[in-house]
Amino acid sequence: MKIFFISYGGGHITAVLPVMEAMQQRGHDCVFMALTTAGDIAKRAGVPHVRPIDYMDLQDSVIQQWGRKLASRHHTDGKGISLDESIAYLGVSFRDLAQDIGEEAAWERYTQQGLNAFCPVYFMRNVLQKETPDVVVATTSPRMEKAALRAAYQLGIPGLCMVELFGLLEEPWLSRPDNGHVLAVSRPDVINRLAAAGRERRDMFLTGSPMFDQLVDPSLPDAGRKWRKDRGINDDEKVVFWAEQPEPLDPELPRRVRNHLVTVCRTNGWRLVIRLHPSSTDASKESIPLDCLQSHASEPLTHIIHACDVGVTLTSTVGWEVLLSQKPLMVITISPYSNMVTYGQDDGALALSSLEDAEQGLRTLLSGSEESVRLQALRSALPKPGQATKNICDLIETEVVTRLVN
Repeated sequence: MKIFFISYGGGHITAVLPVMEAMQQRGHDCVFMALTTAGDIAKRAGVPHVRPIDYMDLQDSVIQQWGRKLASRHHTDGKGISLDESIAYLGVSFRDLAQDIGEEAAWERYTQQGLNAFCPVYFMRNVLQKETPDVVVATTSPRMEKAALRAAYQLGIPGLCMVELFGLLEEPWLSRPDNGHVLAVSRPDVINRLAAAGRERRDMFLTGSPMFDQLVDPSLPDAGRKWRKDRGINDDEKVVFWAEQPEPLDPELPRRVRNHLVTVCRTNGWRLVIRLHPSSTDASKESIPLDCLQSHASEPLTHIIHACDVGVTLTSTVGWEVLLSQKPLMVITISPYSNMVTYGQDDGALALSSLEDAEQGLRTLLSGSEESVRLQALRSALPKPGQATKNICDLIETEVVTRLVN
């Protein structure tokens, strides 16, 4: 069986690669299309991959015209994506939108929605027609991953979509039948919500997410201790881990939170570890105080999580990794996207509605208080990671291949 995998970077590729590697071990032929920063990650991991640029006519005047115009706004050097790749990716995305609704309307939609206006189904149809896979596998990411699933649906190719975590932001399109014939989800509440939104329950399977299978690695606690030792952190020092996420509706919000945490940690003698978002933040343009530690994209997140005493985020899925690793998590619900995640006390997280409460929240979690013990008991009851990759591979070999467009 030939399987076409596609994903962006960040958490998306960490969900896709374990499944692809396992399916290759089962004897299947796999092709991986790496989108934007996923290409650099795949390259560092030694994973063969293709890029959107490999399927385009770079002399196409429409792609060049709009690609260059959009790249002047969205391309950033140093993120592992060449300017030519950005031009090709953005240009073909705009071309497909203009083909759908006309150039003027396409520009207006882009002005209103930014890059999320794009869903290049025509391009992905051409890619799939060239590759002729038996199955398409993607995650919940919008734009080109969504386009791949819709193109597969139109071509009668069975598709599987991995819903890595909450599926709230993606609900408007996941509720449609053309975004994966089968959905592999991590939480029962996702199935219930999508069913209420109109998705057939028979299309959804509770598998867990492969991006979290690595959390059962028994070497991780030692790796966390080594990370601390290599950076001169004493055993009795408390380490606060800030998992940053971009905020398109309030771009300065991550910096405000970061700066507040710097002050709080200095006041209390805690060490702050900052993890910028690799796909959306140019680290060279960010000011990281000298008394803070920065975790770079090349470092395994799991090592940092096990090195910390508490994690902090607004909306990042890294928070779920922190919880599944049995570490305290503080979620500050001040993001415009806070309604797109469901971290809360049922998960063993401490949710705060004000940045000013962050200092007391951290003290609560780091002090061994009665509340921190209660939250620890809730974290201990969470579903254990470790079997998602096998579950999804089994699903592809059985359920997915039987699904065809009616």
